[in-house]
Amino acid sequence: ETAMNKFGDCLYMRKRRLGEKHEDVASVLYAMGFTLLNKEEYERSMSFFEEALIIRIDVFGVKHSLVGDTYNIMGCIEKTREKLDKALVFLTKAFQIREQIGEILKASDTLEIIGEIHQEQCNLKEAVDCYEDSLRMRRSELGDKHDKVADALISLGTVRYDMSLHDSAMANYKEALEIRRDVYGDFDDRVASVQQNIGIMQFRAGNLTEAKHHLDDFVKIRRVNKTKEAADYVNILSMIGNIHRINGDETQAKAAWSEALEIFKHIGLAKENPELARTLDNLLESPDPAEKQNTVIGKISVNLLGEK
Repeated sequence: ETAMNKFGDCLYMRKRRLGEKHEDVASVLYAMGFTLLNKEEYERSMSFFEEALIIRIDVFGVKHSLVGDTYNIMGCIEKTREKLDKALVFLTKAFQIREQIGEILKASDTLEIIGEIHQEQCNLKEAVDCYEDSLRMRRSELGDKHDKVADALISLGTVRYDMSLHDSAMANYKEALEIRRDVYGDFDDRVASVQQNIGIMQFRAGNLTEAKHHLDDFVKIRRVNKTKEAADYVNILSMIGNIHRINGDETQAKAAWSEALEIFKHIGLAKENPELARTLDNLLESPDPAEKQNTVIGKISVNLLGEK
């Protein structure tokens, strides 16, 4: 509130000196909206962005970068509030402005958000169209070896996987993996996240050797970086245990499940999810191969393939 009070004083002085319709007034309103956005006060923040938008259209006309920026952030807020139809209206206007004035990378960012909304609404064909156009724009502006290109490939791979286009999805993910390796090196957590998703896809497809290769790389990177342990790590260890059991290596399977259970308890998930803790306990005791499907896979983290 201290910041908002100072912005309020600044706004009052600028309105007195410059009048109501001036970009310096709009910039303060925008900053006030952004401050409230950071505090997750979405409804209040929208009122300031709306006022800033009116001034900017009046001062600059519709086809201006600042107008596009304001539409974009308003669309993102409405997406966060799950008002998806309103979000699409604002984001579509932002995209059109950004494309028309030549802000291609900004336009690609907006398209990716529009694609996410279509994906949430299960309009998967529309989502693919958005992600493909975003990818094309990024390749054109940045070349093939850039992390924003990898981001677009992952988004495209995710929706294609949802459409059961598994070969196309895998191709997207593997290209994203190579880009992130080129950009960040082999032992970066952003590389690990792609290894994780490829490993899960391969496991679900029954390609166990390929799955284990990628999942082992994920674990190796996380251990090297001493990344904070989380549910996704437990999930992958459980999956690796499954692969060992399917391959008949009960000792390695139980080693992976034991580590998963230890971490599961250490990070406090056992208290929140006692049934899942019991599932892991049972796995360590059960010799029945049919139990390989009765694990925490898909229960702790349902949408692992949505990660970027």
